[in-house]
Amino acid sequence: MTTHLWVISVALGVTALINWRSVLRGDHFVERLTKPLVVLLLMGLAWSLHWEGRVPGSPPLLPVVVALAFCLVGDVALLRATETRFLVGLAAFLAAHVAYIWAILETPGVEGFPWPLLVAVPALVLLHARVGRDIVRHAGAQRVPVFVYQLVLSALVLVAAWKGDWLLLFGCAVFVVSDAVLGHDRFVHERRWAPLTVIVTYHVAQALIVVALFR
Repeated sequence: MTTHLWVISVALGVTALINWRSVLRGDHFVERLTKPLVVLLLMGLAWSLHWEGRVPGSPPLLPVVVALAFCLVGDVALLRATETRFLVGLAAFLAAHVAYIWAILETPGVEGFPWPLLVAVPALVLLHARVGRDIVRHAGAQRVPVFVYQLVLSALVLVAAWKGDWLLLFGCAVFVVSDAVLGHDRFVHERRWAPLTVIVTYHVAQALIVVALFR
């Protein structure tokens, strides 16, 4: 690992920890500064992994940067919980998932049967039956965009499973957990631990996806 990659990785970890602390303490000023910065550092991490240690089969950098750019837009939009900003954030993250699907499709799959599908498919069905359906039912006027978003996020997980990369699948699955907690907290039942859980799982998911694509 090069010095440049070490610096970005440490900066990313420290910034994420500061952001988590700000969410836990309700420090909105620090949260608004550090939340976008985490995604910018993730872009730097993707760039460093791509150019300094690119391995055969890794995807082009463009779709990953596009995905993270849309995530940045979504993060900024969701810093305030108005209905309009929520829909903007939802659309931005939907576009981010499409870009991640594009990136994953550029990678080679495993030879033979994609066994991770045997885990991903029933897990998604169970999650929708237990959580996703409640979120859609309670989303009111936002029911359709929320349902479409769930479909695209499920497609991301299935594409990762189809490629047979367990680390990538785990990262996408953690993303699903983050969004499930966020959606349930917003539309069904608020919980004090939800905001911290959402941001921690979101950052972990992003880092896992980036590392899995370029490792």
